[in-house]
Amino acid sequence: MKRNTAVLACLLALGTTLSLPKETLAQSTPPTSVISLADLRNQLAKVQSEVSATIISLNSLKEAAKKPGELNAAATGFTTRFRTLESSVEATRKNAITVKARVKDHYDAWQKTLTEMQNAKLREKAQDRFTESQKQFGKIVAQATEAKEQVLPFVSDLKDVVIYLEADLSDEAVDSLSNTIWKLGNRSKSVNSSIGNVIEQIDRTIKSLPQK
Repeated sequence: MKRNTAVLACLLALGTTLSLPKETLAQSTPPTSVISLADLRNQLAKVQSEVSATIISLNSLKEAAKKPGELNAAATGFTTRFRTLESSVEATRKNAITVKARVKDHYDAWQKTLTEMQNAKLREKAQDRFTESQKQFGKIVAQATEAKEQVLPFVSDLKDVVIYLEADLSDEAVDSLSNTIWKLGNRSKSVNSSIGNVIEQIDRTIKSLPQK
């Protein structure tokens, strides 16, 4: 019974074991690399920061077009910022897919452990915690889906600006993008807001979980 209690405690720590495969859960052995909710939260916060930095760089590029000799450096700075953002978004996207893909194994193992509890009242309480955890994670998935629908098109449009300027870097080319740059700046606010919603839900989910 002591072993079952230890396993249950491990399973309840969703924030740190969300990505564990079923075999690892059974052995209660931490893997060499874990994609946890906390990790994902930090990655999302990094993406937020890089969205803002990329837009600042893009606006600097717009201003540099008015100053002879500064355009090339500003364009290089913007492209570098964008590549960093693009890389972070892709890494976060892949990690989110990994978490979502493995969560079913996590919940299957957790549910199986609950059935081994002999005390009906304790089992009912544990089941309530299990159901609440599933509900909270479901909210993360819903918020993340909404964020993805804003982030990916936004990054795609930024990439088009990079391609545009790689083919035609000139004062006139930058000037022709003036309205596009303004719109991207406005969109960045809603993009970061949508990412913030995911971060807040992850924080709420982690806070609702048992602490070690």
